[in-house]
Amino acid sequence: MVMMSVMDHLFLGLLGLSFILIVDGKNCEALDGKWYNQLGSELYLKHGSDGMLLGEYRTAQERFNGSAGSSHSIVVGTAPYDHPGTSFAFSVVWRNGSSTTIWTGQCLVCSDGHETLLTSWLLRSKVNTCIDKWKSTMIGRDTFTRFEQRPGPQKPGDTSTDTSRVIDAVIKNWGSDDKPCNLNGNWYNSLGSEMILTQRDGIIEGEYRTAVERTSGAAGSSHSKVLGIGQLGDSASTFAFFVAWRNGASVTGWVGQCHICRENQTEIIESTWLLRSQIKDCSQNWRSTYFSEDSFTREEQSPGPRKKDDTHVPLVRGEEEKPVVCGGCNKMNSLILLTMSGLISLPLLFY
Repeated sequence: MVMMSVMDHLFLGLLGLSFILIVDGKNCEALDGKWYNQLGSELYLKHGSDGMLLGEYRTAQERFNGSAGSSHSIVVGTAPYDHPGTSFAFSVVWRNGSSTTIWTGQCLVCSDGHETLLTSWLLRSKVNTCIDKWKSTMIGRDTFTRFEQRPGPQKPGDTSTDTSRVIDAVIKNWGSDDKPCNLNGNWYNSLGSEMILTQRDGIIEGEYRTAVERTSGAAGSSHSKVLGIGQLGDSASTFAFFVAWRNGASVTGWVGQCHICRENQTEIIESTWLLRSQIKDCSQNWRSTYFSEDSFTREEQSPGPRKKDDTHVPLVRGEEEKPVVCGGCNKMNSLILLTMSGLISLPLLFY
């Protein structure tokens, strides 16, 4: 009886582990569809084979009456296609650029067994001067699930909306490119990174050559693609752009505003950013995200990789990544050995 009981428990444990692995493998394979956060907001996403995320956002909250606009907002983002569970980023521009929110996150299956988008966000509101940037940005976290967490505005049942056509219709009415602080062209930050942007109809695209990386190879073996959204050529508006590194091993999202600053009337992109690194499970979320600031100018501020020089990776590579040490592995191994030795010796008790 004792031997059968122990073996039954062992069998059930292995069966449960197999079930968890199977469930985990079937979840977070796609970001498409509807998601809901803890405030009642609804996020609707469509993931293209080019890695672009398009969709709609219906917020349940706004800081001031009318700050979210009179209808749903357009979502633009990036997520490596056919790489489930990697880091991603998406953004929403509110009321033609009066404010912009960017989210960085990852889809994981947590202990409750549900698909969950664990995200951090930055909300950038437009300010009138360069000095006022200190009050421009808020930071927080959102958790999105497939099920509603509380009541809020929702997209009608028909999800066949041609989202890209809606985006074009909205963005093309945003303004012209003959205003100050046009984002097109080359920009450089204080670390030496180079960003080359092209903005058409509000969509921002380009190339990013980072001068720094946290660990060796984290930035990849070439320059990275930039994607973003913002009101075309308007220095009074906010915008966002993002870069996915090494097929989503990490992603950086910037949110900012262009100002004419200093006595020499220098164009400066004042931005804050979130760097999200891919994690293995929900318990590691606390260490997934870094936050800081960047100021980009038209003039080079420090040496770094340049397109004109055909250099595309950091001049000084990052530190070698240290292997992750499992703090409880020794105890677990000891427990497994003890359990196995107990199972082996059990028949001797009844011999």
